[in-house]
Amino acid sequence: MAETDTALRSGALHLRTLRRRAQRVLWWERAWEPLRWPLLLVAFYGLACLARIPQSLPDWLHAVLELAIFGSALWLIFTGLRRIPPVSTALADRRIEHDSHLTYQPLLSLTDRPAFAGNGEQSAIWAHHVERVTASLGTLRVGFPCPRTSLNERIALTAVPLAVLVAAILGGTQTPSRLRAGLLPGVDDDSVPLPALQAWIDRPPYAPGAPIFLSATSRPVLDVPQGSILNATITDARGKPRLHGIASVQQNHLDAHSWNEHGTLQQSGTISITVRGRTLGSWQVRVEPDLPPTVRWDGKPGPQKNDWRTGLPWDVHQTYGIASLEAEIRLPGLARGRVLHVPIPLDGHPKNAKGVATPDLSSDPFAGMEVEGRLHATSVSGRESRSDPVRFKIAERKFTDPLARALVGLRRRLMLGQERASQASGELSLLTQTTDERAILATLGLEIASLRKDAPEGSADRVPGELWALALYLDDLRRDGPDIADAAAEVRAAQQAVQQQLDHMRDLGDRGHSLSEQEELQRRTQALKEALNRRMQLLFQRAAQSGIVMPQSGTSSADPFSDEMRRLQSEANQGHGDEALRRLQQMEDMAERIRQARPEDLKALAEQMKAQAEARAQRAALHDLVHRETTLLDHTQARLSAARKAAAPPDDGGHQDVSQMSTADLLRQLGMQPPPGMDQSTQTKPPAPVDPATVAAQSEERRADHALQRALQRVNDILSRRVKDLTGKPATAFDKAKTDMQTAREALADRKDADAQTAEQKVLADLSEAGKQMRQNQKSGSGGKGQGGGSLSFIPSGGAGGSGKPQHGAKGQQGDDGDQPQAGDEDGDDDDQKDQDPLGRKMGEGDKGKDSDAHIPDKSARDRARDIERELRRRASDRTRPQSELDYLERLLKSF
Repeated sequence: MAETDTALRSGALHLRTLRRRAQRVLWWERAWEPLRWPLLLVAFYGLACLARIPQSLPDWLHAVLELAIFGSALWLIFTGLRRIPPVSTALADRRIEHDSHLTYQPLLSLTDRPAFAGNGEQSAIWAHHVERVTASLGTLRVGFPCPRTSLNERIALTAVPLAVLVAAILGGTQTPSRLRAGLLPGVDDDSVPLPALQAWIDRPPYAPGAPIFLSATSRPVLDVPQGSILNATITDARGKPRLHGIASVQQNHLDAHSWNEHGTLQQSGTISITVRGRTLGSWQVRVEPDLPPTVRWDGKPGPQKNDWRTGLPWDVHQTYGIASLEAEIRLPGLARGRVLHVPIPLDGHPKNAKGVATPDLSSDPFAGMEVEGRLHATSVSGRESRSDPVRFKIAERKFTDPLARALVGLRRRLMLGQERASQASGELSLLTQTTDERAILATLGLEIASLRKDAPEGSADRVPGELWALALYLDDLRRDGPDIADAAAEVRAAQQAVQQQLDHMRDLGDRGHSLSEQEELQRRTQALKEALNRRMQLLFQRAAQSGIVMPQSGTSSADPFSDEMRRLQSEANQGHGDEALRRLQQMEDMAERIRQARPEDLKALAEQMKAQAEARAQRAALHDLVHRETTLLDHTQARLSAARKAAAPPDDGGHQDVSQMSTADLLRQLGMQPPPGMDQSTQTKPPAPVDPATVAAQSEERRADHALQRALQRVNDILSRRVKDLTGKPATAFDKAKTDMQTAREALADRKDADAQTAEQKVLADLSEAGKQMRQNQKSGSGGKGQGGGSLSFIPSGGAGGSGKPQHGAKGQQGDDGDQPQAGDEDGDDDDQKDQDPLGRKMGEGDKGKDSDAHIPDKSARDRARDIERELRRRASDRTRPQSELDYLERLLKSF
């Protein structure tokens, strides 16, 4: 009985589930009538979207049309669904009976009730009857909705989806974009041409460089500095573009269909530009952050050995360059005390640099004191950072005169605020009693008057500088006498005047380059030059009194400072104020070394000048040796050419057939040096024939060249010994030149001009190498000859000035090539020849290139060059040649 009850309950539950499902199916069948017209309306709109009809309308009309269609469809659906009556249980049972193929409506028995339900026996009989009916039902089911449709409706249900499917197939890959554009007003589909886009990234001012142009083929990740600006110009756009991935964007409307957008890149990410729902470009950008500079002390600052300068070793690094570097110096423990700012000069805007600055801080009141210093660096982008503090001592000058030392101490206390002006005036009054020199007393009297309370405003500000100048004068007076002390004071005054004019011109900016300012600078530099020359004359007079003979400087002028002054004035007029100040500082250093020169220093300077004169003579001798060896080579080549021309066929025309020439000879005809392997392969070929009669007729000239070669070999030996004696280092290239000269002599004696030509070419190469070795040895200053200059460099370029020629050895100026003697050339360098062609002409573009002396080949030479090029191409196509030669020819012909 219990099992029967359980089965009944399970069957009843299953029947209730089927009834709910049948009710839903019947509801959907009834909903077909109110849904058919909205669905048809939406289907027609989809067909219109695939046909690009809504997209062709203005955006506002497109939106109105879409709103009307979908609004109408929704209203029809809403009102139609509200009118659907609920489905009764009886109808659900009839649907179950129909779909389950039950006859006689057995489910009615389940819903009926007996007339006399109160009779227990009748109730039991009815329950038994229900059980029998339920057991006889079998499997019940409910089918899918199947609304009643007419023939026209069935035709429409087939035709409309088919039309949509055909339209989607015809649209191809553009179908999704057309549907999207039809449903979203203001969005274009893929069949509409994209607007033209020009996009690029401008680097910030602190990281100069070419703009990065953006395109669809741009590299996956773009590395740009922080602060770069993305610029985009969009033309032929029907809508307003959007720039994504940048926080702040500025947009300019150029015309009806053109826009310009730009934004600053501050962080990495993806940047994209969209117009009317489509992406014109998308790029992955990695922004390199602009970090503050890394600055530190590269060692222990402190006084320089045997010098009055203070060494400041520094090391600085920043990705985009350093704009300025300075040392901030203060007394330890005083956070708000006096701060000394010492600029450290930099070569341009280096990204990673280190060095040792040696400023003259001896005139500062901190001189001789223990101070605390930091390095302060500023990048070109404006970022700043400071190093850790370091304690060190500032170098100071040593004064021998007691009054000078007293004045320096008083000046320090006055500048540091340790003593009032009235107290300093009283001290100066006491110091006047220690001297009877009228000039000194008059100067001290002026300083006393400037420090009194009734003095004019600003008078006390000049006292520290005047006390320092007076202390230097007293020290010079005590050590060197009045003449030299007056000359040194005149030099210092002239240097200060030039310094003030340079600062004034720099402060004026562009106005500082006016004619009046340039004339004033010229007048002050002329006064400085005259003061330096007078000081130099006194120096040489004192040397003569000491029995030291100063040699001539090797120039036609006794004014060694003209070139330096001319450069200083030129740099200031061109706006290079920092370079002009640096050159003036170098001249101040030379003047200070002159002031401190002792008799032994003058003797060392004389030895240095003698060594430099000897070096000039050696370079002149080498130049003459090279010139004469070149003459021998010209003679040999002329004889060899004449002998070969006489042996050539009459119709040769003086030119060998290019098809008969080796590849190495073809390259030499073009002025190019063949590879070593190719050159060696051609050496095994027999030489060109020569005419014996012509060779015999040239014997007299060959004998004279033999004698000249022997003399040159002797000169080479003497020059080699003199170079070794001067520098203490041998120039081994002279030994190679001697061996090759001997080979040339033997070839000339045997009438073998071809071998002599090869040997003489080797001699010239050896002499060129010898010139480089000689210059290197002379610059190293070995052997105690004072070549390096060092602290004894009292005169610019060892006294080589005033000739009106540029100082050699400086960057950008013409240098000595080891073969040409030039006055004042002490520091010739191979680097100076890097901007010259093999003929010694300046190379470059614009004003830097001197093209007026270029040789324009005639028609015959051009035709021969073309013949050689064609022959080289023919040989490059010959696959039977060695692979190394073919590879070289292919690389060579890429430039044609």
